[in-house]
Amino acid sequence: MTVPTPRPRVFINFASSLDGKINPAPGRRSGRFMMSRQREDLRRMFALRGTADAILIGASNLRVDDPDLAIPADEHAARRARSQPEPLRVVVTSSADGITPEMKIFDPERGGPSIVVHTARMPAEARARLAPVAELVELGAVTVEMNDLLAWLAGRGVRTLLCEGGGDLCAQLFGARAVDEIYLTLAPRILGGARAPSMVDGTGFAPDEIPNPRLASVEQVGDELFLRYEVSWPG
Repeated sequence: MTVPTPRPRVFINFASSLDGKINPAPGRRSGRFMMSRQREDLRRMFALRGTADAILIGASNLRVDDPDLAIPADEHAARRARSQPEPLRVVVTSSADGITPEMKIFDPERGGPSIVVHTARMPAEARARLAPVAELVELGAVTVEMNDLLAWLAGRGVRTLLCEGGGDLCAQLFGARAVDEIYLTLAPRILGGARAPSMVDGTGFAPDEIPNPRLASVEQVGDELFLRYEVSWPG
C-alpha cells in the first residue's frame, strides 16, 4: 500500500496488561477503568498530547471512555493566553452512532477544535446533531480510508499525530505503514478474556506484513514499565 507523502509523524500511546489487553472483556467492565495505577502514566500521556498537532481516537473508544483529549489545564490556559493553537481533537466514525454533543471531546472549554471524520453513511440526523459542536469531514462512502485521513490531516497542517486507540484504528495505521513510534505502559495486571481488546485488533497481519518495532527506551517506575519503540518501514 502506498503511503501518501507527506503525512504526519504518527505516535500511538497505550497502557497494557501483562497479557496484552487494554480493557476488560466485554461485559466485564463497570464504570471508568484505568489500566495504570501510576500518576506517571498520566503525566506522560499529557506530555505526549502537548507535542501533538492533533489527537486521534476511534468512535468505539469515544463511546466507552468519553475522553476529552485535552492537554493539562495549566498548558491549556497558557496557550489560550498566547493565542497559541491547541491540538485538534479528531474522532473517526462511520455513522456517528452513540456520539452525542454532550461528550467531553466537543466541549470547547476543554481543548482545541473538534473534528468528526465520517463516511457518507452518516445520516442527516447525526450531521445536524453534531454540526453545531464539531467540524464534519466526509471521507469515503463506506469506510474512512487511513491514507485519505492522513493526507487530509497533513493538508490541515498536522505534522505530529497522536493516536489513543482503539485497536481497530491502530490496526489501520499499521496496515497503512504509518506508525512511527509506540509508547507503551506495561502494567502488572492480568485481565484475561479471549474477546478483550488489545492495542492492535483488526484481522491481523500475514507473516510477511508483520511490523517489527525497535525498542528505543525502557524506564521503570514502581512496578510498571514505560516502553518506547521506534518503527521503520522499508522502501
